[in-house]
Amino acid sequence: MQDDKGPKGYHDVGGDAAGSIPIVELPWLHWEKQVEAIRGLLGDGTRRIVSLDEVRRGFESFGVEKYNSLSFYRRRLEAMTDILIEKGVVSRAELDQAIADSRTRWAEFDSSR
Repeated sequence: MQDDKGPKGYHDVGGDAAGSIPIVELPWLHWEKQVEAIRGLLGDGTRRIVSLDEVRRGFESFGVEKYNSLSFYRRRLEAMTDILIEKGVVSRAELDQAIADSRTRWAEFDSSR
């Protein structure tokens, strides 16, 4: 697809016919707040580890299937993760180990209740 500014990506739906927009106030889920806080910390004026433009580039390069299968905050989380790995801030192995450790801690917590 193309407009007067050049080719449009699958993620660029601005101006496309999409019907009415439901106006509903949705509460933020706890993990969504955490994703937004982490994004703010990674991109603040002091750290400048991951910029908002990098996050946007990250999720705009997912491909149409992955992009459409994820929620807004899940896209942001996946893009930040990819960028941190790409920049060598964390490795995939370190991230996978941290996730496994967290799951173990939560399983132990749940079983102790």
